[in-house]
Amino acid sequence: MSDTPPNMKKLPHLSEDLIWKIMVKADPKTVGQCRTLSKGWNFRLCTNLFVKTNYKENKDRSKSVIVGIGYPLGDYNSVWFVRAYIHSGRQVQFNVPMDANQYGFYSVIGSENGIICIKISLGGLNSRLLIWNPVSDKRRYVTDEASKHSAHAVSLYAFDFLEDEIEYRIVHVYKRAFRQRNMSWSLYTSFEREWTHSGMFESDVQKLGPKYIVNNGIVYWIGWQGADFFEPAYIVTFNLRIQMFHEAKIPPDVPSDYNSLTYFNDGVGYISYRNLAFSRQVLVWQMKRNGDHNIHWERMIRVSGLGIPYTPSLFVGNDIITVMECRGGSGSANDAVGTDFLISRLKYMESRREHLVHRTWQKHVNVKTITMHSDGLYMV
Repeated sequence: MSDTPPNMKKLPHLSEDLIWKIMVKADPKTVGQCRTLSKGWNFRLCTNLFVKTNYKENKDRSKSVIVGIGYPLGDYNSVWFVRAYIHSGRQVQFNVPMDANQYGFYSVIGSENGIICIKISLGGLNSRLLIWNPVSDKRRYVTDEASKHSAHAVSLYAFDFLEDEIEYRIVHVYKRAFRQRNMSWSLYTSFEREWTHSGMFESDVQKLGPKYIVNNGIVYWIGWQGADFFEPAYIVTFNLRIQMFHEAKIPPDVPSDYNSLTYFNDGVGYISYRNLAFSRQVLVWQMKRNGDHNIHWERMIRVSGLGIPYTPSLFVGNDIITVMECRGGSGSANDAVGTDFLISRLKYMESRREHLVHRTWQKHVNVKTITMHSDGLYMV
């Protein structure tokens, strides 16, 4: 080999605009690493315009589902998490940066623009909210308003990130007893970093479902009325910008044995599932706001012959993401109690399923939450 070094050719000058166009399409983890190269790189890659554009370029490619697993009873007492990308089924680690100890548990409240809101209970009333960006590992802790209303009939959180205001907001809705006609709320904003807003509104809804959807700064819940809470009666909304509630009745031609809210066509969808004699039917409705208060319902999809499990489901593009439980108890070969989880993608246009993830727990556990998450670089 020759000792003479090869001739070095200078690369053409890369303009600021060209670098920006290249980096804005890079995945958030790569961008985060490039920020450490110099102060100049850090400044260029931290502007609000860059972060917003980078998230829009990558949110579909980095979509993953986070499934909370926990012991029976309760909707939010997750102990373990399974995170998998919905396009490939590849599993990645999801380690909450705070240990809940042997008496505690976690609850994913929501995920928006790469930021996750998690309630961490350390046992009893010792709890707090964690606002966390898994890519940058930046975090902030917020006091848990729900700890003041632990014995209330309704005590729920919702979380959203407002892109125009570049801040996130958390609303806590609560009321002491089902028979009460008034629902109370309090609001946390990252700009003020405190629960500074609160109010009350009159409601015909006795109970709110624990699952919600946020679209364009508006939170959607399913509301029930009556003693048995069997048939959902209302869609309840809360506008995080103007801090206003509204209730709209679910049309009588939207019956279901099981229902769930989901994202649909960049808006809000309503999944209903019915067992009709020996047949099964899944319907997906799209809700469109007509003005500030009215909601227009339009049936978009009907799938016959396929069912969905009675666990939270998510609509993603042309697929429905579901998590199925299969449990073996006493009487099996070794009398051990085990639970198998199957994350599946239901391709309703082709009437077939694809299994993404199969995990087994050697104990009796349940699915608690299903959360859609996309990586981003927004600050907390």
